[in-house]
Amino acid sequence: MTTRASDGTGQRGRVSPRHVWVRFGSLASPGVLLDWRRTRSGRWEALVVYATGGGTVDVTVTSQWLPADHVRPADD
Repeated sequence: MTTRASDGTGQRGRVSPRHVWVRFGSLASPGVLLDWRRTRSGRWEALVVYATGGGTVDVTVTSQWLPADHVRPADD
């Protein structure tokens, strides 16, 4: 079972979508945070939709749960 986070909206288990940066090493992709969960091992994960590519590379959009340390608020 997972535990969901609250973002202060009063709707436990739901967060308002937020613009974030999804980081993979030194690379960062724009994304949208959709939800949080805590795994059985106690680690937080973020459900994000993010885009990679652009320019001369086809854009790919991915939706997946990622470790929390891969996600940063866009305003940081």
